[in-house]
Amino acid sequence: MKNLQPRHYVYLVLALCIVGSYAATMILWRHERARIDSLDGQISVLTTNEAADSSSSYSNVTIEPSTSSVYLPLVRLKLQDSPLAEGLMYNYANSYTIPGDKKVFPAVLSITTHDLAANAYSSTNQFDCSEVVYADFVTPSYPVNPMWKSDGSVKLGDGRTMNIYYAPSIPGCEHSWQSNGINSQAIANVLKQAASY
Repeated sequence: MKNLQPRHYVYLVLALCIVGSYAATMILWRHERARIDSLDGQISVLTTNEAADSSSSYSNVTIEPSTSSVYLPLVRLKLQDSPLAEGLMYNYANSYTIPGDKKVFPAVLSITTHDLAANAYSSTNQFDCSEVVYADFVTPSYPVNPMWKSDGSVKLGDGRTMNIYYAPSIPGCEHSWQSNGINSQAIANVLKQAASY
């Protein structure tokens, strides 16, 4: 220490200032990065919720307390009123053909719940976890995914046969389903009680 000149002390102070400012900058950068990530997550959740509420991909059921009924107008189905039926949302696509192809693609009814539609993605954001039950209106019928299970068929009063399928589980969606209390077979059973109108 006896050999240190005054200018060495200046260099030492400058070096400490540089190292200190670098460390402070890194701490501030990590803090701001964490805040940005948190805000991104909040915006993502809000966007997903808004999309579920306003998107045309799923429609709310129509509840009619006077007749104790829940209606799915797009598919002309009526369910018995229950808390589970009131929380459903649905998407319906009519049958269609592709120009130049004779194959007729059947009408498909997709069922989800409002809470699940609002939080449709798993924690990894890799899987759409919203659809838990679907039905088609064609004979013979086969599941689009062999992992889905049949809950049987319903002969409707208007002549249609509705074939109902439910997903016992979807890999990557277990947390999303558990946190929203999803029992896909119970939802399929509600749909199985449907009548046309």
